[in-house]
Amino acid sequence: MDRKEGIEDGRLYHVYNRGNDRSLIFGDKSDYGAFITKLKSLAVKHMVDVIVFTLMPNHYHLIVLQKPSGSLSSMMAALATSAATRFNLKYGHIGHLFQGPFKYKPVSEEALWYVACYVHLNPVRAGLVDRPDEWEFSNFAECLPRWRGYIEYVMEVLSDEKVEKALRNRLQTHIKGFLPDVPD
Repeated sequence: MDRKEGIEDGRLYHVYNRGNDRSLIFGDKSDYGAFITKLKSLAVKHMVDVIVFTLMPNHYHLIVLQKPSGSLSSMMAALATSAATRFNLKYGHIGHLFQGPFKYKPVSEEALWYVACYVHLNPVRAGLVDRPDEWEFSNFAECLPRWRGYIEYVMEVLSDEKVEKALRNRLQTHIKGFLPDVPD
């Protein structure tokens, strides 16, 4: 999304970033835990609801909603600074942790499950786990009680290539350029 376009209150956004030069941003479990703790505290401070998150070794995905008078931009700036400072001190690294400012795309209410499914399936697609509920650095399990039928949908996407292709096509419809083209 063009960074000149503002972030609107009450609108869902897919927020993501990756490590500089695609490098790791999390070295061990404590790094993931510190990021999640900081994310949750900054979300409260900056009045942002974190609806979905998945942290990967070299990138992260969030789906968020900025509340009235909230500031997603301030939250993300503070989160990036905190993560970079912690990483650099812990690992003796110098310089940028992330490849640039966070990126974001609006998510319609109709596309929420599709984008959430894509986000929660990242560790499965990367071969880190077999099922999204096995990845401890996401909030997949927290979404289940709130979203009736979501686990069944995600498991159907996992087990049926036609359903997964339909998911990717639907995502492309809602978020142009979000995913690479899927071959026929």
